[in-house]
Amino acid sequence: MNLVLRGEMVLALLVGTCPVLTASAALADGDQLSGARSVVMVAHPDMCNEEGISGLSDASYSVSWPETSYDGTSVDRHGTLYEINCYAGAYNLVVAYVFATGDEDAEDMALASFASPAFTIEYADGDETDTELKADPVVTGFQADTLLINPVFDAETLTISTFEKWLGLGDTYSAGLWSLQDGQFVLKHYEIDPIYEANLDGQDGDLSATTFVLYDAER
Repeated sequence: MNLVLRGEMVLALLVGTCPVLTASAALADGDQLSGARSVVMVAHPDMCNEEGISGLSDASYSVSWPETSYDGTSVDRHGTLYEINCYAGAYNLVVAYVFATGDEDAEDMALASFASPAFTIEYADGDETDTELKADPVVTGFQADTLLINPVFDAETLTISTFEKWLGLGDTYSAGLWSLQDGQFVLKHYEIDPIYEANLDGQDGDLSATTFVLYDAER
């Protein structure tokens, strides 16, 4: 069976984070969160619930980072990251991030985008359990996503990590890690586990043991 799958995310593996990066949780003004949700709704009217998700609250974070100006001096930049819950499925939560680098008015807000590998997976001929690959997954390029699955923002390291379950048990998944650099989130690590171990009879071991790293910034 030949499957073309879109990767969307990764595990927490931070590399080379600058210690002066800071973030703090903030209870955003209702108008600011509403403005951020409006930005998301324009881009994803069919994927996001305009009224939000019952039991889940949107959040905002004040962030700062250093940038090197044209004359080589370091300049401190500040912004606000808005975390907007879009849609809750059986075992995955879809979230969008809106970033404001200037004043916190709606016109200063923009959807954050996240690079991730596009890839193909080919299972062995006759394999009806999707547990045997014909060959290792192949990266065919990169794509930019504005929706993340099960993301977690780490305010101390200014990173976002994701863990997208392909099945409810989590034995198959894709996971990504992005770091805030110069006002944008940069892909640092991306891996997948395409083996559906739960389909094997008598499986009682680690259901997430077979992973393939599709991208790592340190390689």
